[in-house]
Amino acid sequence: MHVTRTTDSSTRAFRAAVRMLATSRRRSHLRSRPRARSEATGLGCTEQPILMVTPTAGRRSTGSVPADLALVRRLASDEYDTFAVLVAGTFGVTPESVAGVYTAEVLANPLIGAYVAETRNGTAVSVGVGLLTDGHLGVANVGTLPAFRRQGYARVLTETILRRGTLAGAHTAYLHASDETVPFFERLGFTARAGWSLPRAS
Repeated sequence: MHVTRTTDSSTRAFRAAVRMLATSRRRSHLRSRPRARSEATGLGCTEQPILMVTPTAGRRSTGSVPADLALVRRLASDEYDTFAVLVAGTFGVTPESVAGVYTAEVLANPLIGAYVAETRNGTAVSVGVGLLTDGHLGVANVGTLPAFRRQGYARVLTETILRRGTLAGAHTAYLHASDETVPFFERLGFTARAGWSLPRAS
């Protein structure tokens, strides 16, 4: 019964996060730059996603830190172009499609945090987003540029997003994963909810 309640509340939080993102995005009419609609709302997720959930309390790092990692940081709102280019390179979409969703207004929302992992020479190589609603932290668009994959950057970045979300009051984190990314998130403590899927954000 507790699992059902957790899943229900995470699904409601996802819907609220989608509304929050859409509301922030609508404010972009204040900018003169034209926006393109994302090719896929999930930015690279074209199949039915799998809901995964984890509690945020009592978390520990699940591995070592990449030797060349300098820091994981939250992007400022005026760095939306940096975010768009990195997500585009990670998920194989156009920067314009990303910028059409994650505008400067969206990144200025205190409940929406876009994070990057940077190497010692200042190169941003991994990216992810946290969306906080009603004690639930939605994790989205986690990925790493192809040349830097399987080195631990996305893991450290995701752990940072979870830690920041916990400090901001989140008790549960959720995300939607593909079949290929389920094992990665399982290693981070997420559990797939059999028979459940997140509603699409269209």
